[in-house]
Amino acid sequence: MKTTRLFDQNSHLYTFTAAVLSAEAGSAPDSLSVVLDATAFFPEGGGQYPDRGTLADCPVIDVQEKNGVISHTVSIAHLNGEPHPFAVGAAVQGELDAATRFARMQNHSGEHIVSGIVHRLYGYRNVGFHLGDGDVTLDFDGVLTRAQLDAIEEEANAIVAANLPVTAYYPAPDELAALTYRAKLALTEGVRIVRMGTESDPKDLCACCAPHVDFTGEIGLIKLLDFIHYKGGVRIHMLCGSWALQDYRRRYTAVAAMAAAMSVKQEDVTVGFDRLRAEVEEKKQTIAALRAKLEEHTVAAIIPTEGSLCLFDEGLEAIEMRRLLNRAVEKCGRLCGVFSGNDESGYRYVIGRGAPSIDLKKQIKEINSALTAKGGGSSEMLQGSCTATRAVIEAFFAEH
Repeated sequence: MKTTRLFDQNSHLYTFTAAVLSAEAGSAPDSLSVVLDATAFFPEGGGQYPDRGTLADCPVIDVQEKNGVISHTVSIAHLNGEPHPFAVGAAVQGELDAATRFARMQNHSGEHIVSGIVHRLYGYRNVGFHLGDGDVTLDFDGVLTRAQLDAIEEEANAIVAANLPVTAYYPAPDELAALTYRAKLALTEGVRIVRMGTESDPKDLCACCAPHVDFTGEIGLIKLLDFIHYKGGVRIHMLCGSWALQDYRRRYTAVAAMAAAMSVKQEDVTVGFDRLRAEVEEKKQTIAALRAKLEEHTVAAIIPTEGSLCLFDEGLEAIEMRRLLNRAVEKCGRLCGVFSGNDESGYRYVIGRGAPSIDLKKQIKEINSALTAKGGGSSEMLQGSCTATRAVIEAFFAEH
C-alpha cells in the first residue's frame, strides 16, 4: 500500500494524524522504521534533505521513499526501554519543523524561478541541484557572467513581487504529452508538474516531487551569491527568503565591524580596505628594509668557528631564515641552524652544513629525536619544526 503524500495536497500542512501500518527495528541504534498510511513528511529526494520533526513526540531522524512507500526513522532512545507508541493500527500525530520546511520551500521555489529564466534566456539546463541547511547550489551546463546573473536576479525578484500562483499537479498523460517542461530525467508516468505563474502565462514548468510555496510572494528575496566555472558550465550559490535574510545580517554585522575598525562609513568600506592594504604594504617594505639591515649586523657579528652555529630570531619568515642560513653557514665548519619562534609556541628551523663532507640527510633521525622535531630535506639542508626549548637546542649544537 503506497503512502498518501499529504504534502502534495497541502505543502503548508505541518501537523497531521495518521495510522501506523508497520514499525520495525531501524538500522540506527534505538530507532524504529515506521510506515504510516499517510504523511506530511517529505522524504529525501530531488536534491533536498528529508523533513524534520516528530512522530508521537519521537524525533524523526530520516525519511525515505521506496516504491511509493514512505518510511520514517524515529528515535526511541528517550523512552529508555519503555513501550513505544507505534503499535500497528495506532493513530499517531506528526509535527513537522515548520520553519525548516518553509525555508526549504522558499529556496526550492526560488530555484525553479531562476532555472526557468536561465533556460528561457540561454537554453541552459539545470544539471545539478542541492538544497542543504542554509546553503543552495545549482549547476547549469553553460557559462554565465556576473552581469547576466544580476539581470537574472532582477527578473526573478520581479516574479516574486508579482505574487503569482504556484501550482503543483499531476497532469493526465495526454495533457503531459502536450506540455513543454523542464526535467532532468525522461519521465512518462506519475509526473508531478510545478507551475510558476498562471496557466495562460507560466514563468516556469518543471517536473518536481518536492513541496513548494503557494504564491511566489512567499519566497521573499532571491539572492544569487558566489559562482564558479564548473564542469564546462557554472555552479551558483543562492539563498532565498529567511536564509537570505540571515545571510544579510551576518554580512551586515561583518561590514559594520570592518567599517568601525577603519573609521569609515559602511558604504566606503572598500575604500578603507584599499587604504589599509596600501598602509600594510608600505609597512611590510619598511620592515623588510630594517630586517635586511639587521641581517647585515647579525652576519657581521658572527665569529667564525670550526664548530657549529645556532642563531635565533623570533619573527623571521621562511625566506629570511634561508637567506640568513646561506650567509651564516660560510662562517662555521660543521652545523649551522637558524631558528624562528619561542619556547612557548615552538620553533621553525633550517639547518645547513659548513663542510661538504657532512651529509645532513643521514642525521635527520638524530636531529629530529634530539630536538623533538618534525622535518626533512637533503644532504645540504634540512627544514621543519620542533618543540625543544632554546636551551636544549643550543646544547645540541654545542655538542655537534
